[in-house]
Amino acid sequence: MKVDSSLAKKVALSCRILAKLGLVKETTGHVSCRSGDGKFMLIRGRGRDETGLLFTRPKDIVLTDLEGKGLKNRHGIKPPNESCIHGEIYKARPEVGSVVHAHPPSVVLCTMAGIELRPIYGGYDPQGMKLALDGIPVYSSSLTLHTKEQVHAMMDVMGRKDVCPLRGHGLVVAGGSVEEATVRAIKLDTLAKMHLQAASLGKIPSIDEADVQAFSARGNLQGKSVGAVWRFYVEWLEKSP
Repeated sequence: MKVDSSLAKKVALSCRILAKLGLVKETTGHVSCRSGDGKFMLIRGRGRDETGLLFTRPKDIVLTDLEGKGLKNRHGIKPPNESCIHGEIYKARPEVGSVVHAHPPSVVLCTMAGIELRPIYGGYDPQGMKLALDGIPVYSSSLTLHTKEQVHAMMDVMGRKDVCPLRGHGLVVAGGSVEEATVRAIKLDTLAKMHLQAASLGKIPSIDEADVQAFSARGNLQGKSVGAVWRFYVEWLEKSP
């Protein structure tokens, strides 16, 4: 099996963008995508030769089957222990093309404090608002998900949603592509940060029901600007110090 270089590059870019934004740190967290034929996945590897997500390169992306078994890997780099998060989602949800497992402090703090992520803003960030409108389930366990049984318990809570915070741990995000899953993780982080700031001001109401109906009528808010937002972050990553 040959690693798809274009997909490996996207996965590596996602890792670096998320790390630069602070959604992952050091060596923890991983991004994956489904292979072109849908039978395998490319995922950021772990091992003695890794340098952390901020410095991820395409050579750090490993090819595995959906059980997380490495097929063609770099020496000193292997699939992460939590590969089953990615593989089990791919097996259950054929529409998912990419999975992000990250640890944004904003999301972790909100789950620890029991802060429900509601639609408290609208035009400020419509994509984040739509995530809140769709409902954001929270998985109650803070353990790392190393087994299929643990992942299935999380998936029972996540259902067909595209995001699922993990209490005191992080989040799992699903998307149709690397670009979509990455942007979705960023938007959830923004939503959580706004809730943390709002919590210091007291009770902040959700947006008006009339606004909810108007936004809902607009259809797929996420899909319309994913490409532009992704390109912004790629450019930002390349030009930032």
